Amino acid sequence: MTVPTRSRVALVGLLTAGTISDTGTRVSTVTLPWLVLVSTGSPTRMGLVAAAEMLPYVLISALGPPLVDRLGARRVSITADLASAAGMLLLAATYHLGFTALLGQVALIGVLRGLGDNAKRAMAHPTIAASGVSMARVSAIDDGLHRLSILVGAPAAGVIIAWFGITQAILIDAATFAVSAAVVTALIPASIGRPAHTAATAREPYLKALGIGLRHLRSDQVAVGIFTMMFVINLFNQASVAVYIPVWVDRVVDDPAALGAISGALALGAVVGNIGFAIAANRLPRYVTFTLGFLIGGAPRFLAMAFSHDLLVVVAITFVSGIALAAVNPIIAATILERTPPALQARMFGLATAVSWASIPIGGVLGGWAASALGLTAAITLTGLLYLLVALTLVVRPARWRRLDEPPPTVAASTDADPVRT
Repeated sequence: MTVPTRSRVALVGLLTAGTISDTGTRVSTVTLPWLVLVSTGSPTRMGLVAAAEMLPYVLISALGPPLVDRLGARRVSITADLASAAGMLLLAATYHLGFTALLGQVALIGVLRGLGDNAKRAMAHPTIAASGVSMARVSAIDDGLHRLSILVGAPAAGVIIAWFGITQAILIDAATFAVSAAVVTALIPASIGRPAHTAATAREPYLKALGIGLRHLRSDQVAVGIFTMMFVINLFNQASVAVYIPVWVDRVVDDPAALGAISGALALGAVVGNIGFAIAANRLPRYVTFTLGFLIGGAPRFLAMAFSHDLLVVVAITFVSGIALAAVNPIIAATILERTPPALQARMFGLATAVSWASIPIGGVLGGWAASALGLTAAITLTGLLYLLVALTLVVRPARWRRLDEPPPTVAASTDADPVRT
């Protein structure tokens, strides 16, 4: 087997492991709230369970990367996935013991999943570089597989729960973590996942390691702009997913199946868009594609719900929005990969997740308040217009964003643990 072939196998292995793990996560995303609903009947407790997993996930994304760097991304990925599998097995056996115990177990699983996801992202740069495939193309494929896991995982969870029960759904999630660990073990060579630090820097203090990552982030204004925009956009998106869409469906359509139709339309559009972007990624200008993605994929789907009572219209516009948004995440991922030294990959992607997702718990609360205080139509309209204003900053102040098309800085090729000082 030639070296390029082994490198391509490693890339396929990384993408496969991530997709399997993502699909299992989508199953648990449906299963755990349903478990709480049928056992307690409390929507409030459903929200607490979701927060119990998401908050530790966000925190460990920010605080865990130095540990990933020190121990090695491959080792952390395998260990975290195996521990997650064990945690899900324990949950399947003990979820009936009480709500407090359930919260603690879900929080632990959130920590482990955050570590595992961060480790896989840290392996992306060396794996892609060794394969010879462009960063933008692989990022598009990876995002498409992520969207596909959403499209498949959530409906599959409903079928599994209906046919086999909640315990079996949790066990299947445990199995996906175990399979993910096996794929990484078998297909990704140990050389890719070794600790990023040399022997001279291996004893680098934990807080210093975090500080180096933060200094690198502050020095990269493109990354700062991306993370800030994603913080705001995720705020709007969470308000839509958690409040606007369910309430709109309840009041206008009065058919729970419409929830799946709208979310499925966005995911299906994203999968179609990812296929197209993966083919054309090397020929498309990033700035223009990124800008059109937000302009077409953002405000229109909010305003469609605000001004139309026709489900087909909303689904059609949402599908087009999914196609437009498909290029956004791959461009972000490729840009961060290219602009970040390999030694700082885990820290930068950890910070990206922590900053970008920090607004998610807030979005649902603000969306609920806006819908109650202003009325649903006014709240959706206001959010859509704010989304449009944020997207227009890409056009009105283009200087920073046009740097998306610039060649990556030479510092990104460095393995220096502290690139800010070079």
